[in-house]
Amino acid sequence: MSTATPDTRIRVRRDASRARAELVVGKLAPRLISRGPDRVHVGVTAAEMILLDGDQVHLEVEVGPACTLHMEDIGGMVAYPRRRPEEPGPPAEWHVSLRLAAGARLVWEGLPFVVAQSADVLRRTEVQLGEGARALVRETLVWGRARETGGRLRSTTHAYDEGGDLLYENLAADAAAPEPGVLGEHRVMDSLIALGFEPKTQAGDLVLAAPGAVARHLGAETHTSPLSARLDEWRERLTASPG
Repeated sequence: MSTATPDTRIRVRRDASRARAELVVGKLAPRLISRGPDRVHVGVTAAEMILLDGDQVHLEVEVGPACTLHMEDIGGMVAYPRRRPEEPGPPAEWHVSLRLAAGARLVWEGLPFVVAQSADVLRRTEVQLGEGARALVRETLVWGRARETGGRLRSTTHAYDEGGDLLYENLAADAAAPEPGVLGEHRVMDSLIALGFEPKTQAGDLVLAAPGAVARHLGAETHTSPLSARLDEWRERLTASPG
């Protein structure tokens, strides 16, 4: 469980008539797009210029029992170059905590997260699933803006339920000091992460021991990724009734 203090919160609950959303603006600004009896659609954008070196962004998301939250990024995210690359200071930090109660559903359609040249970023994503909960997260990591080499990223994804770990990934990549077998010539890593349900998989996908899978594409440009089409397919599977 993360000990980071959240500055931005999204909480979805259901009362007798319809779903309710509590949106707390911090460094990120969640905005209500629509809601219905048991579902909420929220857009997320930056509330200020982030991520600069030393910035700390903490997003906490809670989805109540039998509720569905659809999140989508608006505008993507850029980790900017360090002010003084020759004098390294603390990295920019991006912490996300996703907590799903029993029977909850979450779809997060993330836009590219760009690590600019000389940027240094520590990124952590934690997903906690209650009984029967399902989550689908798209994560697109990009090293460098146009005509840039890109910076340093350490990224951890940890998903678990009451039975234990579902997924634990730890990636460290520095575009200024590439290592064989990490990303090679690729500057884009696009991922679909399905937890709590079984999507339609293809050769090369990582099928988890518990219901879930990870589809991944490595490439030179974001627009060449085939995962946009598969996102729709996996989302339909997430919303389908069990069985």
